[in-house]
Amino acid sequence: MAREKSRREVRRYIAELSRIRGSGTELISVYIPPKYPLGDISSKLRAEYSQASNIKSKQTRNNVLGALERILNFLKHFNAPPDNGIAIFAGNISKNVGESDIKLYYVIPPDPITVQLYRCDSAFFLEPLLVFTKPKEVFGLLAIDGSDATLALLEGKNIRIVRSVHSTAPSKTTKGGQSARRYQRLVEHGKEDYYKKVGEAMDEAFLNVENMKGIIIGGPGPIKEYFMEGGYFNYMIKVLGKVDTGYSDEHGIYEMMQKVDDIIANHEAVKERKVVNQFLEKVVKGSGATYGINEVMAMLNEGRVDTLLLSEDLYLHRVKYSCPKCGRAGEKYVLDAEQKVKCEGCGSDVKITSDESIVEELENMAESTGAKVEFISTKTHEGAQFLKGFLGIGAILRY
Repeated sequence: MAREKSRREVRRYIAELSRIRGSGTELISVYIPPKYPLGDISSKLRAEYSQASNIKSKQTRNNVLGALERILNFLKHFNAPPDNGIAIFAGNISKNVGESDIKLYYVIPPDPITVQLYRCDSAFFLEPLLVFTKPKEVFGLLAIDGSDATLALLEGKNIRIVRSVHSTAPSKTTKGGQSARRYQRLVEHGKEDYYKKVGEAMDEAFLNVENMKGIIIGGPGPIKEYFMEGGYFNYMIKVLGKVDTGYSDEHGIYEMMQKVDDIIANHEAVKERKVVNQFLEKVVKGSGATYGINEVMAMLNEGRVDTLLLSEDLYLHRVKYSCPKCGRAGEKYVLDAEQKVKCEGCGSDVKITSDESIVEELENMAESTGAKVEFISTKTHEGAQFLKGFLGIGAILRY
């Protein structure tokens, strides 16, 4: 459980940090592997500090120096890196032009960091963190009929279409001037070539995938059985089961996902679909669920939440502001990084005095009351519906 929570935190930080952009090369990323001498890191950072004093732009120079100071002071709290190492990010996140708000973020991943690096750029360098978000289980999906096939990967909660194969076999209608027997041979040879191409595509798409557990084959009629028994794909590809679908294109892949519960019952994508559908059913009934930041916050404070649902790509910040025009100070929730905050008194542009993500706060509130937390992918049909229709935040209630 702690390991999975750590993976969720890495994904959340990646989503949050990827939205931050510097006005120049002023955002600093530092990766420290386990057991790496912190004294060496501090020495490198102090050398970078000396170099940064030569930056021509005063604003960029001050932001880089400020970020380096934050990191150096942060490292003083450690005698050695954590057991899995640590990734540190610091820079100016202010949205007010000409102002500086240096923030520091750090990530302790679920597995050891294997790279030591320093990077100063206009965006945080997040690629080394992506390895920690790889799904524990991957499944291959094949939707096939007599003329078309679609191959996809179910990676964690996300479906990724990887290949389409189309048959070039002639139709079964005999054209004038050709004998029925000769034309039938052309049809049969065309079908064989098509199935062989599908098998070759499967070998390329599925054989060397890390954490691949097996594949599921779907499609209309008996074609899938014929294909499975014909030896058209590598015997090392394990077939977990088959399902009937009406389509063999991308729609067929998503139709398969509605029917694979018995085959991969414990897979996270299946569990996610069930919890989203449970939430939707309760919303339709008008009881047992709620959505919206204020409503969910109220239920969390009352301890009435059984399961908190949050979109993985949820941008939810609490913004405090002051209005230069009318002097009003206020606070509001922001659900879009590009949203312009206006004064609720006079409608003028405001000065942001505080801007912080509260996703982790919501997660901690839920866990403190014994509620479960489900992070919903936006790459699935149900997850996209949840983000679009409910802004990525909802709750299934205890009572």
